[in-house]
Formats: sequence, structure tokens, C-alpha cells
Amino acid sequence: MKCKVLLAIALTFAFSYYGKAQVSSNEAAARTWIRNHGKDLDIKPNDNFKLSFVRKSLSGETLRFQQMMNNVPVFKSELVIHFNPSNAITYTSDAHDAAIENINTTPAISKEVASVSSAQNLKIEGEYTVDLNDLYVTKVNNQTKLVYRVVTNPKSGNGSWEVLVDAQSAAVLSVRDVAIYDHKKYAQSNGNPKSTTSTLALVTGTALVYDPDPLSTVHVTYTGNYVDNNDATNTSLDAARTAVSLPEIDLTSGVYKLKSSYVEIKDFETPSKGLFTQATSDFSFNRNQDGFEAVNAFYHLDKSIRYINETLGVVCRPSLNAGIFFYDPSGLSGADNSHYIPSSERIAFGEGGVDDAEDADVVLHEFGHGIHDWMTGGSTPGSYSGDTDDGLGEGSGDYWAQSYSRSLNQWTSTNAAYQKVFNWDGPAWGSTRNTNYSLNYPAGIQYQDNHMDGQIWSTACMKIWDAIGRVKTDKAFVEGLSYTDHTATQEDAAIAMRQAAIDMNYSCADVKTITTKFTSKGYTLPPLDLTMAAIADQTVQASASNTYTLTNFNSLANPISDNCDAVLLQSPAAGAVLAPGVYTITITATSGSSNVAVIFQLTVTPFLGIADSLKNNFVLYPNPATNVVYLKGDFDTSESITVYNMLGQAVIRKALTANEDSIDVTSLAAGVYNVYFNTAKVAHKFVKN
Repeated sequence: MKCKVLLAIALTFAFSYYGKAQVSSNEAAARTWIRNHGKDLDIKPNDNFKLSFVRKSLSGETLRFQQMMNNVPVFKSELVIHFNPSNAITYTSDAHDAAIENINTTPAISKEVASVSSAQNLKIEGEYTVDLNDLYVTKVNNQTKLVYRVVTNPKSGNGSWEVLVDAQSAAVLSVRDVAIYDHKKYAQSNGNPKSTTSTLALVTGTALVYDPDPLSTVHVTYTGNYVDNNDATNTSLDAARTAVSLPEIDLTSGVYKLKSSYVEIKDFETPSKGLFTQATSDFSFNRNQDGFEAVNAFYHLDKSIRYINETLGVVCRPSLNAGIFFYDPSGLSGADNSHYIPSSERIAFGEGGVDDAEDADVVLHEFGHGIHDWMTGGSTPGSYSGDTDDGLGEGSGDYWAQSYSRSLNQWTSTNAAYQKVFNWDGPAWGSTRNTNYSLNYPAGIQYQDNHMDGQIWSTACMKIWDAIGRVKTDKAFVEGLSYTDHTATQEDAAIAMRQAAIDMNYSCADVKTITTKFTSKGYTLPPLDLTMAAIADQTVQASASNTYTLTNFNSLANPISDNCDAVLLQSPAAGAVLAPGVYTITITATSGSSNVAVIFQLTVTPFLGIADSLKNNFVLYPNPATNVVYLKGDFDTSESITVYNMLGQAVIRKALTANEDSIDVTSLAAGVYNVYFNTAKVAHKFVKN
């Protein structure tokens, strides 16, 4: 019996897309909140919290404070505080361990000794990597212990094995599998070879894939020619493939590889089938060829990560491997399951029954675990033996898979498959998971199988999806997860998701819909206090009479209340005639006995003379626009533009380098925008389709 340890060197140089320096201008306010709520949180005088993670996003800024004991972190013990874009605290969560005891935090053994103790206990045959080996204070069997948490990922078998080794005695205190599976797991004996990154030389490619699966494409059930049949192909299954473009693949020295700015194929688990590199950019295979699963998983993972980061505008990438997501299309020693491995932030897909990487629902379900992991900085429910997991993680994976599948509009609501998850792979292992689950929260939570319990959460999210659309729901879902910690329940996530929608300035009607749909599934959401988002300062130009008639800016206000019944009042009132200058505008919202006001500055710039008007006779086209807006004019050499949305928020800034230039508006949501020329002080409107 020979064991070979492959040290995961890349993990030593972990790269975070949220920034390496954990600093925030909101830290002082967050610490004040912690101090003011110390009694409620049961924080002891000797408890210490270190700012460990800062995430800035569309919904504001999230700060995570790690509980520390003598500079040693208390495992999975943190406080989370979220600030909206106006720097007001809108959401907090408490996952710190108030019962932790003060112990000696000087270890008697080294991490190398702990690694040996772990290996001797696991008795892994073959290659494996030790991806984590860190010192923590934690509770084991209700006793506070100083431990090394050693996470080992074998190349063969299933599992990502967490071993807690007593840092004083080298005794093994606990062993458990911390990989996250797409359906109920079965523990076996146990892959992550040394990971490296290189400069990308990216080109486009083509492929044939299932999108999302052959049954949905052809509108048939799992029968006849449309069954796995030991991975055999036939004319019907070949015809169900879809020709797609691969936006990025790697081309190095004449060799094409499934590697993009976001995703890269790896071979870190058995069976070892290679990387499917080739001399052509066309990755077109039949399903009986292993290359089909490789490119099918690559296409869907790359498309999904690209969608989150580029379409939704949410930064969501692994913290390891320079932000590139590694996947193995043929892993788990061929077992009929798939798993996400938090310690190395990778996915591997099994091959029992229908190969898992053939079904986009399985691919995106597992990717959903990655989303949850990255958005919370590793604080996912069920990731620690002390967690009570009510299915939030599994329901989130099912939602992410269904959100994409339903967006393809292949089934109608009258089709049974409309609500099913894993249409293609599910029959192979008897899956009945769906997003039309009849049980409600909390009575429907059984705590027997978190995959089944998760259907309550995925069903609730899809009800919102049906009501307000994919993009809005996906964005609130992803941002909402970032507010939560590893103790979060489905109800906590529902509250966080609604708050994320409010923080991103969703309409009151959308927020009310979110509330209604969650409430209908049994979640209890707190009443909404009357709130209104900040309004950015505005700049307008005086007319030919060198005056400006004040318009009604109420459309920029977005009051949120339970009943969406707020009445708005602007001061000064619309119709006031203003000379060039700077004015303070106040908009007050009133709902019942509650009222709230927002204040912004309005700058009225002088009217441009005829010569200046002719000089700055800008042309903007096409209008409406879809991807690009072109600009023509006699620009000043120092001219620059700022694009504002109708909320007055700057969404694009750009310096103009010639008298003909363009603006890429692909990432903007549909709506009306103002292009403001900062030197000429001229504004032009355009519509984004």
C-alpha cells in the first residue's frame, strides 16, 4: 500500500476577488453596533472579533467579524453586518459561539504532526492532497478544544475528509465527509493534484451540448430511445444536441483546451480520463464519448459564472486558483453522484446511470453550492458538524438549476417536467425533486434529508421568479445569500433576500411580491419600516432664459412599506423657477403615522450661448440602443462623460479620446439613461433595449 501526498501549493497563494486587505470605512460603525448590542448577543468582556472578510456589491457592503481567542480563530464563529449603499445597517446575523471557554491556545504539536495523525486515521490508498491544515478553537462533544482542522481530498473514491486533531495530544477527535453532494450521499473511502495557473491565450470555440438535457429539448419523457442505456448513443439522442459557441477556450502552442477566464477542466479524481485537449476548436462529441461530458459541463459552468458576473453585475468567483473554477467531468470513482468540495472550491461529477455532467441541472445544482460558498466567504449551512441544516444549501442548488432551465422556455406550466429538477439524470437514481413542493416551512422540514427539505426553499424562490422574472430574482437570490452565515435557515435567507432587493432599490411592488410569495410558503418575515433609498445629486442646464423650471423628482424616490401606500412630497415643489446655482431638494414619504425624507443637491448650470451650443452639437445614435451607443461631435480635448440611470446613479464613466467614440451599454438593464458631458455640461438621453 503506497500513499502519495500532492501538496496543493496553489492554495498557499489564495487570491480573493473581494480584495486581500480586509478594510472598510464602515468598520467603526459596525463595531459600535456590536458594542451596543453586546448584551443581546451574549458577548463576553474577553470576546474578541477580527474583521476577516469585506464584500462590496450592488446591495452595499458586508462585513464579517471572526471570533478570536488569543489570535486563534474560533471555528465557524462570526458576526455578519451588512450596510446598504447609503451606509445604513440593514441586516445582521449572529453565528458566534457564546459558550466557548477560555483555554490555552498554544499547541503542543505541529501541523505536520497533525497531518500525520489525520493520514493514519483515514488510511487512504493512493494519491491525495491535504488542502487545509489550520489551527482553531472549537467545541467537540461540548468541550472547548484547540484543534488542527485537516481536510484531505483523495483522488479515488468519494469524499472530502475533515479530521479534527487535538493540538495538545495529537488524538483524532472527529472525522466526517464535508463534500456537498447533488443527492443523498453514501460515505466511501476516498483528489486534488497540484493546481497551477498560466497566462490565458483565449479564442472562441464551438461545441455540441445538451441544453439543458435531451428530454427538455425534444419534449419527451425518459423512455424508448431517450434512456441512458449504459451511455450508448443513438440518432435521437444525437439529434437532441444543440450547437453552441464557446466564448473563450485556451489556445497554447496549437493545442485547444477547455479553459476560460472563469472555468478550467482538471483531472483530480478517478477515473482519470485526461483533459480532452485537441488540435481543433470544435469540441463536438457524441454522448458515448467522454469528451461530451467534459464540454457539456464546461459550457454550462462558464455560461452561468459569466451570467452572474457580467449580466447580473455581481462579483462571484472562487477565492482560490486565481478566481478560476476547476471541475472534473469524470470523478467520484464513477459513482452515481457529484460533489462540490469547499476546501478546494472545485466540483467533480460522477458517471453512474446518466453521466452527471450530461445534465445541466446537475451541473448547475453543484455550481449553486459554489455560489453559496463564495458569496459567504465559506460560511455555508451544513459545512460544520454543529450546524442544523434545514435544506437551504440544497434548495439553493435546485433553484439555480431550475432558474436556468426554465429560462429556456422549453416546457409550459401544464407539463409535469416544468417543475422537475434533473429531468435527464433523475430517473437513474429515482429523483422526485421539484419546485412545486406542497409542504410549507417550518412544519414541512423533516431533518431526514436536506435535499428533500430544500424543495420548500427552491419552490418559494421559483414562485418569485415566475412573478418578477429571472434577472431580478437571481440577483436578489445571490446577493441575499451573501448576507447569511453558516447557521442560516431558509427563513433567514428569505429575510436576507428581501432585504437585498430593498438595498438594490427594487420597486415596492417587487418587494411586496417577494414578501407575499415567501409568506405563502410559511416563512415569517418582519414588518417593513418605511424606508427610502438615497437619491444621487442631480445636474441640469438652464433654458435659453437662463432659468430652470423645477421638475417633479418623485420618480427618483422609491419608498418601501408593507402596503406600498406612501405619499410623496417634494420641497421646493415642482414648478419653482430657479436661477443657475446649487439647491437642496427634499422628498418626504409618508405612510400612516410614519415619514422619512431624503435630501439631494440639484445643480443648475448656466445656459450655453449659441456658439457653445453649436460647438457642442453632439449626436448620439442608435437610440434606442442594444449593445453600443455611438457619439459624434466637436469634443473638448478634456471631455469625459458620465452615464446616469433614472435614479441618478452613475453607471458608466469614460474619457472621450476622439470626436467619434462609443459607449458599451451591454451590461446595463433596460431603461432610460442620461449621458452627461462633464466639461460641456450637456446631457443627452437614450433608451437601452
